[in-house]
Amino acid sequence: MASKNSTSQKRRYIDVDSLQREMTAGGDAVEQIANFYNVQLPELHKVRNETRMACIFNCGKEQETGDRAISIKVNLEGALFRCFQYGCTVRGNLLNLMYLMKHDREPTDGRLKGSEFKEIAQDLQALVEGNPPELTSEKQSTKQLSKEEPDESPLINIPLKDSENERARELVNLDDRFMINVEEMSPKAASYVRQRPFMTPEMMEKFRCGYLPNNAGSLLRGHFVYGYPDVDGNILTWFGRNLNYEEQHKKWQRSGDSSKEPRKFKFVKGFHRGQELFGEPQFHELSTPKQIQKTGIILVEGPNDVINLHSLGIPALAVCSNLITETQADKLAELANNIPGGHISVMFDLDREGETGAKQAVLELAKRCCVKLAWNSEMADGQFKERQPELVKEDELMIAFFR
Repeated sequence: MASKNSTSQKRRYIDVDSLQREMTAGGDAVEQIANFYNVQLPELHKVRNETRMACIFNCGKEQETGDRAISIKVNLEGALFRCFQYGCTVRGNLLNLMYLMKHDREPTDGRLKGSEFKEIAQDLQALVEGNPPELTSEKQSTKQLSKEEPDESPLINIPLKDSENERARELVNLDDRFMINVEEMSPKAASYVRQRPFMTPEMMEKFRCGYLPNNAGSLLRGHFVYGYPDVDGNILTWFGRNLNYEEQHKKWQRSGDSSKEPRKFKFVKGFHRGQELFGEPQFHELSTPKQIQKTGIILVEGPNDVINLHSLGIPALAVCSNLITETQADKLAELANNIPGGHISVMFDLDREGETGAKQAVLELAKRCCVKLAWNSEMADGQFKERQPELVKEDELMIAFFR
């Protein structure tokens, strides 16, 4: 005979898998969830079994994303979704999507478990059965806060040397701890550098980047670290490249786990990268009005793209993303418009995310100045397909800019 406790446990059991299948069967799960939590959705773009939309979640972005940043496979069991905003880790199944819409943040450990899982499972059951949601105290307090005046303080990055935080000021010369000689680096770091011939000790010193060893006593230890300077060369922050990213990403793909995709870059919390352009001091060192009239101000995604092009004598700036912000577009337009014949040449990576981001960048910049696409996957009989500026060679630049 079953105990009273075990009987009550069975009564509380919620068949989440069956409920998810029922939710996704009609293909309008996104709209149903949004209506359930009274969330206003942006414009939805539906193609076959996929829905795309701008990111509406609190994922650390400083500006609006493109209108197709989030992909939701609504007809797949579990409704897998992912945000393609650069550096974003927002992703998961139908339950994660519900949690995000309800709380505007990811679960505590990136995965739903314990009380958080039970809460969303109960919401899913209520949604399928047509019952209204029960607001948690957190949701109620969020609604109350939304009635207050918004915080209109500007997003400003302060140089580390001027920070009120003593520990931050101590990091101004973090690059003193960097290793820039391949022979001294860990095998992973040495491999990372050797695969990028432009990453010479001289270039690493110039761009204040290098390998930070595991014994360095920093949050970025074990990473290949880059300094992010302002236009005057003052370091605003340091950010690190995960040297295990490729291995971790392949493992993540094999696992089929839609949550917590490994990050390629690690930025310090509180830095507003959407307010800055990477490589400004080096850009102004190389650029001339004549050069900008010929090639335009070359805009790329990441720091390695800037460093490689600089090594070839070509000045470039990076957004450190595959999507441009309004602030970055304003800065670029001001540079271009101050030179007769000046324009922006967008040269993002030629993968799906990069080409999608390039289109968004061109549309945003076209509102402000003259802009061109430096290259695309079809150009030169497809020889640049899947290529990145960080590995482009000098003769290939001639094809891209002087075709």
